[in-house]
Amino acid sequence: MYLYCDTCKEETEHEVVRAEKYLYRCRECGTVAQHLPEKMLRVKAIISSGAESEVGSITLKESDIVEKGDELVVEVEEGFKIGEVTSLELGNGKRSEIGEAKDIQTVWLRDVGEVILRISLHKGPVTTPYKMTVSGETEFGIGEVLNVDGKNFRITRMKLIDGRLLKKAGERAKAKEIKRIYAMYEGRLGRRR
Repeated sequence: MYLYCDTCKEETEHEVVRAEKYLYRCRECGTVAQHLPEKMLRVKAIISSGAESEVGSITLKESDIVEKGDELVVEVEEGFKIGEVTSLELGNGKRSEIGEAKDIQTVWLRDVGEVILRISLHKGPVTTPYKMTVSGETEFGIGEVLNVDGKNFRITRMKLIDGRLLKKAGERAKAKEIKRIYAMYEGRLGRRR
């Protein structure tokens, strides 16, 4: 097992000397030291999927650093969900983008395991909003064809959550990164315009 050695000033391989006393010997320098197991914490987590939010919890080590953008597993009533951290609420009630687990009161996340993808379908002068539920890991690319109710729409642009706009052929993004897809009508399934 690898632990931090105060003598070597880095993580080195250690062997157990006395398990009940948590004593370990560094295999590099021979120093024996006590390494107490780190305390685990259950932190309140609020995970949002579209307009709905669900309260759950996350298990973290006391010294874990959590920051905006991290993906964490959230335990909810019916199982587990994967969420991306959007904000942290610290014990003092203030919001933060980074914090140590022992200081965090609530972790706010958005569900990235399954996301609602918003699509603007353009057919001539008419734009129709459309929603599709997909895995957050599903990739979409500029130039790809989407089949919506037997009609083909070619993806022309994608607005990402971070504000970027993809519009060059071949550019790709995962559903969990996409804010909106824009697609142009290409015809009915089986024929092309």
